[in-house]
Amino acid sequence: MAGRAYHRLILILLRHARTPANAEGLFQGRADPSLDDFGRGQAALVGRALLRRWAVDRVVCSPRRRALETVSAAGLDRAGVAVDERWREIDFGCYEGRPMESQSGLMSAWAADAAYTPPGGESLAALHRRVGEALAELEEPARSANVVVVSHATPVKSAAAHLLGGDAAMIMRARVGLASVIAFEPSAAGLVLTEFNWTGPPEAGRTAGERARAEPPPPGRG
Repeated sequence: MAGRAYHRLILILLRHARTPANAEGLFQGRADPSLDDFGRGQAALVGRALLRRWAVDRVVCSPRRRALETVSAAGLDRAGVAVDERWREIDFGCYEGRPMESQSGLMSAWAADAAYTPPGGESLAALHRRVGEALAELEEPARSANVVVVSHATPVKSAAAHLLGGDAAMIMRARVGLASVIAFEPSAAGLVLTEFNWTGPPEAGRTAGERARAEPPPPGRG
């Protein structure tokens, strides 16, 4: 890395790449699937782009297989990886494994009340608290090092909400793409959101294969 001029960021949030459940549009919270072949390509693509642009000093990761495999496929494991259970995906309870399109009731319930807990699952408010605790522990190391957190859609949105001064209800007002980056950097005004759903350089700078791997897959939470 010597000789490169990297832009230092306070925090980089990376959602894991695609799994078969993501491809099918199914809820996956406590489930622990591997990435599919498309997802491994996604992770490799965003990893190369991320490492070209930023130095990575520290990586924190959810314990779920899909997050850990994203770290490996993205080439981020060279920085050393700390696994933190608090960055796991929300528990969808009785909705686990069901098609997202047919479960609009859960989304409506959470939009109305972040404290709603699906049967056997976890509320947005509870997730927001645990993510806030995990995030607070990264504030000091992020003052002198670039920290990458590899997690899931809901925790990543929760972390962004915390950093922007929002509450748990803000989680429902954002969409985070698979294998995409949300980045914050320090400024005189405080933390500034500089990238959202970033997956790499403009399309003109990619090969045909890279463009294919970057195409948005069908929606899927987790």
